[in-house]
Amino acid sequence: MSRGEAGGWLPRGLLLAAIPVLALLAGCSDTRRELRQDGEAAEAAAPAPFVSAARQGGAAKLAYRHDLTIGLAPDRVAPHFTAVRDRCLNESAGCTLLNASIRDGGGTRQPQARIEVRLPHASVAGYVAFVTAPLPGEAAEDVALIEQATRAEDLTAAIADTGRRLAQLNDYRTRLTALAEKPDNRAEDLIKIAGELAQVQNQIEEAEGARRTLGERVDTEVVTVAFRTSRARAGAFAPVQEVWSRSGPILGESAASALRFTVASLPWLPIVLLALLLLRLVWRIRRKRAQPARVRLES
Repeated sequence: MSRGEAGGWLPRGLLLAAIPVLALLAGCSDTRRELRQDGEAAEAAAPAPFVSAARQGGAAKLAYRHDLTIGLAPDRVAPHFTAVRDRCLNESAGCTLLNASIRDGGGTRQPQARIEVRLPHASVAGYVAFVTAPLPGEAAEDVALIEQATRAEDLTAAIADTGRRLAQLNDYRTRLTALAEKPDNRAEDLIKIAGELAQVQNQIEEAEGARRTLGERVDTEVVTVAFRTSRARAGAFAPVQEVWSRSGPILGESAASALRFTVASLPWLPIVLLALLLLRLVWRIRRKRAQPARVRLES
């Protein structure tokens, strides 16, 4: 092999040896890019609207409230209301039903329902999933999540203030008890100390109740669900179909409005007629006064 051939072979060999290395580096770069894109997509696609205080962590004492608005067909509001209410009453552990109300559709009104519950942190996600899921026999598009919102109230300062006040009241009660146990107390002093102890005890019970309430708000989350009629997935002619289906009640309400207007206008008819007569009389008087002046001008 000549020197020229050796000089030409070495670059080709190095190039052939470098090709797998370059391919491996490109594969690693593509893999890292795919992993980074997958991670970004996962972060973007992972909604976290229900972040509880237990999952949030930290020293802040937060009381969470979640508000959801569910869109349903008019005839599906009552079944969903019953299912969500019964799940809180019968199935969900630790669920407290705070409010439940439903209004049936009548006339031109649409049916509406509202449920408010208090849940432990661990039960919120499952309850919300049940609320937003279709019932047996329904399609996924029959239930529309129109709106959702999460609010957090910071109760850290309120809990700290309540704890300090409770500690002060307990210390005051201890000192009053020690003062009452002195052997040289007079009867009127004991009466005053007993009255002060009773007041302090009432204040302590009130402070303990406030602390329990604040603790319950931090340890649980309130979920409010509003069920409303939604036309978003019913097609372009859904409003026309809905008005046609309610044409009878709409016609009845329109006739009632017209009759109400007629009855309300009856007391005003004499006044309107009198005003018209007065206007006609004034117009005739002004016309008669204008005629002689016109005759003089013509002569």
